[in-house]
Amino acid sequence: MMNMKLLTLLIIFSTMASNAYSLSSLNLELGSAQSSYNQVRIDGETGTLFNLRPALNSTDYYRLNFIQKFKSPSGIRILYAPLKLSGEKKYNNDISFNGVNFVANQTTKTQYQFNSYRGTYFREMISKRNHLFRIGGTLKVRDAFIELSQTDRSKARKSVGIVPLVYIYSKYKFDNNVLMTFDFDGLIAPQGRAFDVALMLGYYFTPSFQIDFGYRMLEGGADNNKVYNFSQINYYFTALQFNF
Repeated sequence: MMNMKLLTLLIIFSTMASNAYSLSSLNLELGSAQSSYNQVRIDGETGTLFNLRPALNSTDYYRLNFIQKFKSPSGIRILYAPLKLSGEKKYNNDISFNGVNFVANQTTKTQYQFNSYRGTYFREMISKRNHLFRIGGTLKVRDAFIELSQTDRSKARKSVGIVPLVYIYSKYKFDNNVLMTFDFDGLIAPQGRAFDVALMLGYYFTPSFQIDFGYRMLEGGADNNKVYNFSQINYYFTALQFNF
């Protein structure tokens, strides 16, 4: 259902391209994601604090990123970034998770989902042949889910919310068509923090196509009386960008 909604949005904004001063772009990011750390306590006051990372296997992932620039030096970005990690582990101690006790030394299956849907408005502060710099604001819809299950018990915690972020994007093209790119969404607030940072090295083949190789870090979390969860995900990827 979410994929169909995303496709509909892409069609709508592609139709708007006739009013664009420059170009629209669709970026497909493909790679591997792995958890670096993932500390969890649910509920946030009486639950057991434990490390989810050893139970999470690395996984393949993808992201879709659509950008439409308008006649003024501004534009919008729509990002669809699903992520699901899973695995299993035998914990050394009992774990109280969202009101259910999970027994030590039994195989505990784990699912960790952190889908992200974002809309961004930006302005281009620098727009030159070899240098592009954008700054703007992002509204992120966070669709998070954690589930633990043993043979005779299972419990999940779902969290959906809207988070405002600062957006910064910079790309530099050298004379030999090599590209260096910095991509950032992030903010710190009393309720927690969120950072999505990527560094890329790529090549500009034609005005219609470029390819990038990069590293991305997704880090942050929340600390309140319902949820304590701070994690970091490392991404290693190839990105294909189509300009039209």
